[in-house]
Amino acid sequence: MDIFDTLSYRAERPCVVALGCFDGVHIGHQAVIKEAKLHADKLALPLCVFTFAKPPKSYFSKEPIPQVCSIEDKFSLLEMLGVDILISVQPSKEIFSMTAESFVRDFLLTDLKAKHVVCGFNYTFGVGGTGNTSLLQKICEANGATVSICPQQKVGDVTVSSSLIRDAVSAGQMDVASGYLGRQFSITSDVISGQHLARKLGFPTVNIIPQAELVLPKNGVYVTRVMFDDQTRYGITNVGLRPTVDTHILCAETHLFDFEGDIYGKKITVEFLKFIRAETKFPSVQAMAQQVRLDIEAAKKYLGN
Repeated sequence: MDIFDTLSYRAERPCVVALGCFDGVHIGHQAVIKEAKLHADKLALPLCVFTFAKPPKSYFSKEPIPQVCSIEDKFSLLEMLGVDILISVQPSKEIFSMTAESFVRDFLLTDLKAKHVVCGFNYTFGVGGTGNTSLLQKICEANGATVSICPQQKVGDVTVSSSLIRDAVSAGQMDVASGYLGRQFSITSDVISGQHLARKLGFPTVNIIPQAELVLPKNGVYVTRVMFDDQTRYGITNVGLRPTVDTHILCAETHLFDFEGDIYGKKITVEFLKFIRAETKFPSVQAMAQQVRLDIEAAKKYLGN
């Protein structure tokens, strides 16, 4: 997959273009990409995605909007869906001052040479979001291009959105989040050295610092699945500040079941399967260790062993 981060990209040949923010690449986003891939294969053209490196709303908001997955994970997910060309730009005055007509005629049809365009039912573009799917279809069809509009994707009666996924993750509702994502919510980062207190208590852990821009599960203990070095392991992960030992750095600390290796410095992916309990300040490290034993027992029961 070729990646570009500028609006100055010029396509060398016609392509099929998928439009969207794709924050989290949830099942609604996947439907758009898969529809675009079908048309790209049918027309024997490359699949191009135009997206934003951050949610567009973050440009207009005073408060940062947490992202559902890292930019690296987003790119990886898009590549696995068959994207050939990815244009990922920062929200900026340049893009938001572009008229809706110019976005379609000058950028999509001229610069990208789009022959077919795919987007979600609620996609908007241009100054003030004045462009909608009806305008997109009108301009494209007048210029020899075709358009597919993907309907809303629902889980039960709920229309899937990135904001609902953020809410579910923040509430520790991992089963809800996974239903919307079509996979488990996860965090990928490099393992850092910790205080080694858990090892002394008989529960060695691997620690990661979640990226600041990500939405985080609410503080507490989770059943998790961890991938690294082509291995998959299960364990429990505490997300929080570890108040019992007066730590003030937000950390995801994972005890892996039946594992004794050294993976400091390696990149791992932690998938959150089930919330067990909220983070607690214990009267002593001994009381904390006793609770960890109970957490391990609860996690293994959930996992079926």
